[in-house]
Amino acid sequence: MARRPRIQFNGAIYHVLNRGNYRMAIFRERGSAAAFEKTLFETCERCGWLLHGYVVMRNHYHLALQTPKGNLVEGMQWLQSTFGNRFNRKRKEHGHVFQGRYKALLVEPGNALLRVVNYIHLNPLRAKLCDLKTLQQYSFSSFTKFPMKRNRLKFLICKEWLAEAGGLKDTPVGWEKYRQYLAFVLSEEIEQKDKRYQEMTRGWVIGTQSYHRTMLDEFKKMERARDWGGEELRQINELEWEEKLQRCLRVLDKDLQDVAKDLKSAQWKIIIASYLKKSTSASNPWLGKQLNMGAPAAVSRNVHNFLSHQPEKIPAFKNLISKSKG
Repeated sequence: MARRPRIQFNGAIYHVLNRGNYRMAIFRERGSAAAFEKTLFETCERCGWLLHGYVVMRNHYHLALQTPKGNLVEGMQWLQSTFGNRFNRKRKEHGHVFQGRYKALLVEPGNALLRVVNYIHLNPLRAKLCDLKTLQQYSFSSFTKFPMKRNRLKFLICKEWLAEAGGLKDTPVGWEKYRQYLAFVLSEEIEQKDKRYQEMTRGWVIGTQSYHRTMLDEFKKMERARDWGGEELRQINELEWEEKLQRCLRVLDKDLQDVAKDLKSAQWKIIIASYLKKSTSASNPWLGKQLNMGAPAAVSRNVHNFLSHQPEKIPAFKNLISKSKG
């Protein structure tokens, strides 16, 4: 199967992550972690990348990186292959160092970027490698590097996401306040651990629905967009289904209150579900949830019955066909 294309453009921000092959602890030795960090910094210099945050753990890494030149693929290829060659040469080994293809989730500037940076900086705490008081001592993290402003590498940037964290400044006082802010973030994460993990590491975009739609438009322009699949395709499909559903509701003069209060088998719901089944790949579970129509089997049965009895003669269905295209 062909590899899914990456969405690349000047200024794009990504949450990039990958693990050691077979979940191998490739960074368990300080020398390996330092070597990866050095290779990462070299990549930033070579490719003009900007780093909003990073952390190197025992068997994986996280990056919040920005590509002013739209060159994610070129840079990641150099980063992983160069480190892999150095790693194998030092140990007189061969083979893949990383677990398949890296993940690269597009990140919306602003609050979404702040959430990703926070998630990255708190990784050593989740792994119980330190606590909040000793986080500053975890060597292979941007959290350690940022406060050292005088010696900070030029591609490590923080102004945007610090401002999102309550208007914090790039000063010693600002960094102490950010450490305190992380304590608040950590307490929230404990309550929403699974949800936060999925939000930060799955799918293909981290951000608002509006940003998802903007990136979807970019995705549609790509010649090999059909090669995408899995979680990315599910999210893309659901965005398109949602847009068509909203148009259908407007055409039939319905809203979410009607969805909640009307019968699960209300004819107008069956009409919308039937139209969406004919014009999209909307699934029965999704339709049942969004239209409050009950179990997937009930949706399937009602739609099948409706479509079996000349639906084109039903005025409301004809109206949807003529007004809800797109």
